[in-house]
Amino acid sequence: MTTATPTGRTKVDLKDPADLLAAIPYILGFHPENSVVVFGQKGPDRKGQGLTMRVDLPPPALEKDQARDLAIRLAVTGHTGATVAVVGGGSPNPAGRPPRRRFLRRLESSLAEYGIPLLHSLWVPSITEGARWRCYRDQACGGVLPDPGKSVVAAVITREGHITRESRAEVERLFEAGPPETLARRADLLTRLADPPWGNDAPVEAGLAEVNAALARVERGDHAITDEQAVRLAWALSLVEVRDACLLTAVPAGSRLARVAEGLWLSLARELPEPESAEALCLKAHAAYIRGDLASAGMALARAIEVDPEHRMAGLLTAALDGMLAPSEVAGIVLRQRAEEPPVLGLRPSGGTE
Repeated sequence: MTTATPTGRTKVDLKDPADLLAAIPYILGFHPENSVVVFGQKGPDRKGQGLTMRVDLPPPALEKDQARDLAIRLAVTGHTGATVAVVGGGSPNPAGRPPRRRFLRRLESSLAEYGIPLLHSLWVPSITEGARWRCYRDQACGGVLPDPGKSVVAAVITREGHITRESRAEVERLFEAGPPETLARRADLLTRLADPPWGNDAPVEAGLAEVNAALARVERGDHAITDEQAVRLAWALSLVEVRDACLLTAVPAGSRLARVAEGLWLSLARELPEPESAEALCLKAHAAYIRGDLASAGMALARAIEVDPEHRMAGLLTAALDGMLAPSEVAGIVLRQRAEEPPVLGLRPSGGTE
């Protein structure tokens, strides 16, 4: 089958099951454990790349519900086939058959209800060099995983500047709040600031200049954020016009501006106090969504809703993610907006606090 790197810029043909399994951490952005990974396929010949989904392996009591949910997600997004990989979930039985066979049967049955064939189903205990993988349908089908770090997908991902984490928990930690004393100090500063730090004249222009200056600092490798910069950026992102301009930095996915901006949003997600951090978390989620990193997008949105349960943008993006709106469609919305409103953010400083 053919899959794509998270940016969607590079297509990679993975004909060997071992190559597909070895590529999973680099497609997801982390090494999964006790997971089911579903590769959707599209088109009448089922050769078109669809969505990639990862969920935790369900407990026995929830197998039917999980199987039905995965099937519905593929059906409503126009998929015509699926390949499934189970990572972990136990050990083979004495006859060498892989674990979680009942769940695979239930998933295949649920897919069939929507006319979606399960084309291939694989199992591997972990995605590590030398791990023995097996097929569910054919006991003679199996082999040994190559070094995932030396795969074609790994090389492409590294070239595109992405980092693959060791676990999902490691990705979640990226969105944790920063040092409590720092955040408390900044929250106090924001509370005592009744008006924008740059005054009430042309606040949107001043806010855009602030973000442009921050982008320039990040591009230079300066990721430190002072209290003054944090306060000014929090004010800037609170302006809807500034935040909407920030959304435009996510396209085209993988561009220099998109990478620098996403790095800034991630830093601000940790450096801003609550509830101001929700804006940065949503911008990070939006950028990750557009480049196809749905796992990171979902984690950032979950954290944004935890910070601000009523945040409108977080709710809209979560609904899009739950509804399996394709990253290309989200990017299309942004591209149409760019056509109507020329981007005002870039990588050259245009004022603000240096």
